[in-house]
Amino acid sequence: MSSDPNVVSQLMPNPLGNYQVLPSGSAYCGGIVPDEGFEVVRVQLDPWLPLEQGYDFIENYMKQIGRPIQAFCGIEMRVPAPLSFGDWSSFNLPYFDRLRKWGLMFGDYSGVCRSNIALVLHAPREASVCAFSYVFPASSKGPSFLLSGQADIDAQGRIIADGDISPAAMQKRTIFTVDTVGRTLSKLGFGWKDVTEVAIFHAHEIPDLWEETLLGVVGVPVRNGVLQYRARPPIAGGEVELEARAIRHEMLLSTF
Repeated sequence: MSSDPNVVSQLMPNPLGNYQVLPSGSAYCGGIVPDEGFEVVRVQLDPWLPLEQGYDFIENYMKQIGRPIQAFCGIEMRVPAPLSFGDWSSFNLPYFDRLRKWGLMFGDYSGVCRSNIALVLHAPREASVCAFSYVFPASSKGPSFLLSGQADIDAQGRIIADGDISPAAMQKRTIFTVDTVGRTLSKLGFGWKDVTEVAIFHAHEIPDLWEETLLGVVGVPVRNGVLQYRARPPIAGGEVELEARAIRHEMLLSTF
């Protein structure tokens, strides 16, 4: 975790889960940083599980590894298609109930990172969990943190370049996500150099994606490759989402 007192003052403690939370909203936090001596572990599920089954799987798994459910810190969802703002609100209600049950709502703020993606190719028939993350005693050195996915939608719910998928608009949407993720990293006390994995989701061409004004800003992590998905953010009208994380322990887990 960053030792910068200006950073620490922005974060909410989750002592049972051994991490600090950058608050953002009720559906997801901005990011999390493990306490000293802990790290983020990411688990990909094979096959994916429908949401309710996924929640139960996560709860049982955390018990099996001897960690409290409050150490759960990130969830990655896949949905059949983007949702309207109204449907998005309804979609979130069961998730809020589960977070409250788990003690991972801090007032009106979620303590869990989240990404929620609408795949264009091979989308699931129903909303599903494809991966989750938790905090565990560290077995490796180096920065470890997790951010929520950042869509091309601002804090007031306004879609960047709404209704426009021209080359210039796609660039504008991407610049917004890159800049916003960069600011979130700074609030957590880190920078792009600390990121181990970057993922971008888009269905339309983004011209000059690798140039300095777009993903080129990321710098060194790009040499490790960037995960690209033909997909969209979960809210209709969004076209670009970006993820960044620092993970040193990742696994593929069978759900059979």
